[in-house]
Amino acid sequence: MINGISSSKIVKTNIDPSIHKTEEALKLKESCQQFESILWSKLWKDMRQSAMSISGNDKGRPYKQMEDLSLEMASDDLVESSGGAGLWKMLYDSMIGKLAADKEAQERREADENAAKIDLQA
Repeated sequence: MINGISSSKIVKTNIDPSIHKTEEALKLKESCQQFESILWSKLWKDMRQSAMSISGNDKGRPYKQMEDLSLEMASDDLVESSGGAGLWKMLYDSMIGKLAADKEAQERREADENAAKIDLQA
């Protein structure tokens, strides 16, 4: 435990680093970042709504849509510029292994099919 915060277990994976540069991995990364952005935006909107309802200022807000849009834009910028809170990275890391396993299985199937074709021709 470091400064009252327990350190998480670091798990080393055997994922080929080139998998991170594939089109599927890049799409996965973008989707995870968008998810984090939407999550933060929703959280901030709900917090603002709760604060406004407590104070009684939630009625007659003509610029509500603009406020919502500004929170969405701020969330997008937070995730894109600074990496956000890292939720997208944890989600990405948990899913990239499946993507790598699928790619490896596909390559194995293709190699087996090619070997079967060679055997049939011989």
